[in-house]
Amino acid sequence: MLKPALSLIAALLLCSGAAAENVTFATKPALTPDGSQIYFSYSGDIYKVATNGGLALKVISMGGNESNPKISPDGKLLAFSSNEQGNNNVYVVPVAGGVITQLTFHDASDVPASWSPDSKGIYIESNRYNTRSTYYVPAEGGTPVRLFPHYFNTIANLVKNPATGEYYFNESTESFAFQTRKGYRGDHNPDIKSWNEKTKEYKELTDFRGRDIWPMVDKGGNLYYVSEEGNGEANIVRHTDKKYLTSFEESVQYPAISHDGSKIVFIKGYRIHVLDLKSGESVEPQIELADNRILNDISVPLGRPQSFAISPDGKKLVFTFRGLLFVSDAKGNFVKQLPTPAGERADEAIWASDSKGVYYTRTNGGWTGLYFRSADLKTAETPLFTPESSIKSLVISPKGDKIAFVNGGKSLMVINTATKATEVLQNHEFWAFQSYPISFSFDGKHLAYAAVNLFERDIFIYDLAKKSSLNLTNSANFENDPVFSPDGKYLYILSNRVSSAFPRGAGTQVYKIALEKVVGPFAADEYDKLFVSAREKRDSSVVVRPDNIQRRYERVMSRGEQHSLFMVSRGEKSYLLFNSNHEGDWGLYVTELKEWDQKPPQKIKGIGMASAYSNGGKEFFAADREALYKVDLASATATKIDLKHNFAKNISDEFRQMFYEVWATLEQNFYDVKFHGVDWRAKRDYYAGFLKHVKSRDDLRILLNDMLNELNSSHMGFSTGGKDEEAPSRYSTIATGLIFKNDSPYVLDRIVPGSKADYSGNPLKAGDILVSVNGVKLESGKNRELYFASAALPREVVLGFMREGKEFDVKIHTMSTPELRALLYTEWEDWNRAYVDSAANGKIAYLHMRDMSPESLERFYIEINTIAVHKDALILDLRFNNGGNVHREVIDMLSQREHFRWSHRDNPRVSHPNVTPADKPIIVLVNERSLSDAEVTSNGIKTLSLAKLVGTETYRWIIFTSSARLIDGSSVRLPAWGCYTLDGKDLEFEGVSPDIYVKNTFKDRLESKDPQLERAIKELLPL
Repeated sequence: MLKPALSLIAALLLCSGAAAENVTFATKPALTPDGSQIYFSYSGDIYKVATNGGLALKVISMGGNESNPKISPDGKLLAFSSNEQGNNNVYVVPVAGGVITQLTFHDASDVPASWSPDSKGIYIESNRYNTRSTYYVPAEGGTPVRLFPHYFNTIANLVKNPATGEYYFNESTESFAFQTRKGYRGDHNPDIKSWNEKTKEYKELTDFRGRDIWPMVDKGGNLYYVSEEGNGEANIVRHTDKKYLTSFEESVQYPAISHDGSKIVFIKGYRIHVLDLKSGESVEPQIELADNRILNDISVPLGRPQSFAISPDGKKLVFTFRGLLFVSDAKGNFVKQLPTPAGERADEAIWASDSKGVYYTRTNGGWTGLYFRSADLKTAETPLFTPESSIKSLVISPKGDKIAFVNGGKSLMVINTATKATEVLQNHEFWAFQSYPISFSFDGKHLAYAAVNLFERDIFIYDLAKKSSLNLTNSANFENDPVFSPDGKYLYILSNRVSSAFPRGAGTQVYKIALEKVVGPFAADEYDKLFVSAREKRDSSVVVRPDNIQRRYERVMSRGEQHSLFMVSRGEKSYLLFNSNHEGDWGLYVTELKEWDQKPPQKIKGIGMASAYSNGGKEFFAADREALYKVDLASATATKIDLKHNFAKNISDEFRQMFYEVWATLEQNFYDVKFHGVDWRAKRDYYAGFLKHVKSRDDLRILLNDMLNELNSSHMGFSTGGKDEEAPSRYSTIATGLIFKNDSPYVLDRIVPGSKADYSGNPLKAGDILVSVNGVKLESGKNRELYFASAALPREVVLGFMREGKEFDVKIHTMSTPELRALLYTEWEDWNRAYVDSAANGKIAYLHMRDMSPESLERFYIEINTIAVHKDALILDLRFNNGGNVHREVIDMLSQREHFRWSHRDNPRVSHPNVTPADKPIIVLVNERSLSDAEVTSNGIKTLSLAKLVGTETYRWIIFTSSARLIDGSSVRLPAWGCYTLDGKDLEFEGVSPDIYVKNTFKDRLESKDPQLERAIKELLPL
């Protein structure tokens, strides 16, 4: 595909009127062969500048994000990637100017890695086949050729030695998915490796347990790379004598060498640096860029509020949206934004008892504090409580004299609204990124709340007069959402009484708990009430008698699951609200609580499942995922509130706010309070120094992920996306399950089992030649994938083939690239099973789990009950397992032993349970890519002596994680729960060591050998 290139003159004219500044957040630099010029990516375009600095000129600007520039060794062509079609493809353009030619046409991500020494082709990295493979594609066009077979040869950062023909490369996930992570030490570290295609010689050139990455080679065959071995930071090393050519205290990123071997360009401190290899000096050239990027304010329409509250007089709403604070009338017609500091995020908001003032939380340098201001703007914002932690779960007492909240991860607190004095009521374990339900009793003298106990939530009641807390439920199960009945006699909660909820979750039901031994109503008393002229004021006092409290649980709903409780009092009427699926579909239900003639709950019409509530005066509001609603409890109907208002948002302020909130969220939730030995505050201050240079979402993404990578932690990352990064178009690849020969791209090699092309009666055979796609004849030499690219994935495709000079058509249903990739994985699993069956004469079962998801668990159960049950031994393969959360179920199944036998009459006696893996020998395979829950599983198997482990040490990638949502929908992962052996070792740093150490190499995979699997079989035989 040809595209017009942006000429250098046009680029100069476009930039000439803009103010110049030194380039920060340039990335992926490259050098011309003689080292005289630098090409680099900046803000989605590609620029060039003299190596000694000066004004950088824009040379490539298409419709997407252009990056990864690579100059051919002869200096004539520039290769780069662009995602203007929704994913990265590879393009080339003459350096002297001309047209841009598209080389790849796949919906996977394709990026150039390096040029071939003869300048005739480009080595590209792609995830079309697996997580990462390297391909060769001719510069003049053609179908990419995968260099190295085997599904798990995941090759990255490849360069070819012009002198010897060797390939240098990395193959660790750390070398392409986590390139700037610092401090990892383990078996999955990236080393520099080599393969000589002619001599078939494989070498591991480095053996440091940490990061050796980004091999570079010049025309003389001299090898350089980047290593952390010297001082813990990534620096440039010359391979011949292992000499460190740099010794920076800041890590080197994304280096590239000139073909003549004179210079290496790299990024340090988000700026371009150049190392002169002759003099050994490194310099930061002063590069000016005529950059007219401005982060303009954007106009944002109001949507579903993040937090909201109706005023006690029922006339006004306060709510937050996208970090800003608003007040409106109860119908949402007249909206006013209340001023809050730029660069901070307002979160929760509630009304003062006089309906004139607003209490709210907002960030303050990342942490969340409590503030007050008048809604009429007559008084300015007043800080009430601003700790170096974040407060959540605001709830105001019935009289408005107290506000209760959770402070950070330790304390339940209250603030006196009159004196503004705060008080810690009780210290508990709270997970600081989560909210915890708190409710006042209707007389305001007690609090019911949830806090963590035994890794689950228990319900506590706090007596404000006695200043004492009682763990009411005190169980190993999950309880949540406590609400008092208006008469104080009952507490309604959510509970799963038979199982824990963490970490996989568990359904809950509504329970009514009598706080003391309450006598039921008598009919005679109801008769006497008919003759009472004035009813007594309802007594809301709370008396708690915890003895045998578990026996006083009364299930409210006989069917289904429920969540999100709320209690409303209207005079003598009391209403309980909750979400439920007892009628099939989920919905919001309301029931009026009565002592006599209790009616079933009614589904509220006009609203979906509610996630938030507010009660004020005679008005009640609720919100589902889509909108805010006014709810009439008596009629069980909801009316949507349309908040018609647009407001301006400064994106630069928003980026700054997210930076500090990400830092503070990790500060309060990272599992290791010592932050892996990192001075986390110092890192905040260092990276904050670059905020003034952040002018795009990608700049922020780079900055935050680099800061997070300082922690040397797994399960870490900042994710963001916005309309500003949306590609103008998106193409899909039509996959079928037909695999063509690597060296003959139109000749059919095989049909992938289980694919859409794998059906009875398919006439296709190996050797058939593809000649057309949907009637379009293929042109010799063109990239085959061009013909399988479509703006929309069709349901079927007509392919024309030729066999022995005769053409014929075949109709095939289509599939997606991820579906095909999964089936290619299955091919590897099937090959292993067939090998084990052959080598062990069918006596050993082979089961592989590719992750620890519910889907993989189901497959594990099925294969245990259909394959393993009939064998004499078991190999459970956890290699390349990406984790999940089913370790308990897998270990429980592997632990099953026969404990009795039964039979019907004189029929054969059968074991119970009928599947007893623990009664047979088991080998579990692990390797350096067994990670996360696979490590918990293998550690449990080893600790309980259920099996012998064979392979290599596991990844050291195990912290249980969640995520926190940020102001614009971005998110940051939270590795919050550490995992430890019984003797206290942190699995994140220890991993799991095998009982028998066997390593599989790149060459083993290339030659379809599996020493680990062979050793497992050897350990089990003879049977």
